[in-house]
Amino acid sequence: MLHYEVFESVCGTDGYIVLLHGFGGNNRVWKNQIPLLQKKFNVLAITLPSHGDSELKLSEVGNTMDIVVSNIIQVLDEMGIQSAVFMGVSLGTIFIKYMEMRYESYIDKAILVGALGAVGKPLRRAVNVFARIGDKLPFPIVYRIMAKLFMPWKVSRTSRKVFCKCAKALNSVEFKAYMNIFIEHFSFCDEFVSVSHEENIYISGRGDLCFINGIVEESDLTDATLIIIEHCGHVCNIDQGRQFNEIISEVLSIE
Repeated sequence: MLHYEVFESVCGTDGYIVLLHGFGGNNRVWKNQIPLLQKKFNVLAITLPSHGDSELKLSEVGNTMDIVVSNIIQVLDEMGIQSAVFMGVSLGTIFIKYMEMRYESYIDKAILVGALGAVGKPLRRAVNVFARIGDKLPFPIVYRIMAKLFMPWKVSRTSRKVFCKCAKALNSVEFKAYMNIFIEHFSFCDEFVSVSHEENIYISGRGDLCFINGIVEESDLTDATLIIIEHCGHVCNIDQGRQFNEIISEVLSIE
């Protein structure tokens, strides 16, 4: 089973919010949000395959979105959670969107932070190359390049440090396996935008150069709410943590 942590609410509620971190990350990326969320929810922070303390390796269990989501649902069933609020950042948003299309009864509301939508041909080509030769690359160098590519701004310095530190739990084999997840997601985007998801809330940074255009289009096509944070990059819950917390307090009616 995937590794997970539970942070009990301070108000005695039975409700849950489920957190899914990004690629190369772990539950540390939510450290500034968990105390706030505990005011209203029990917090379930799930570690994705190949990350952090998770013993499951994507390269071993199978590199498809359905297999990863099945493992997430296994945790929900173990906890007796039939429906919850979900919040994911970056890679985590991929699996939330897939659940909305295949297992929607589990999701009460979805907050998609620094979400991944459709991307341009250059990034698709790069992912395709990594999917073929990713296990032959010196991964420490690769994740430093990725951190600078996806989070280039000065305001994202902390996000880059967190990513580079957390990503050491990965290796080149798992990196290659995740590239196939991204390729599957790019194809899945066309299906996802074919139906309305007006209950979704996207929170993205204006400086998220790789993904902001795709997310603006995706939120418009699916009738979702889009909140853009200025002076902010890809991982906006870290880049502008205080403003992000103010936004989710309002979105989730946390007093």
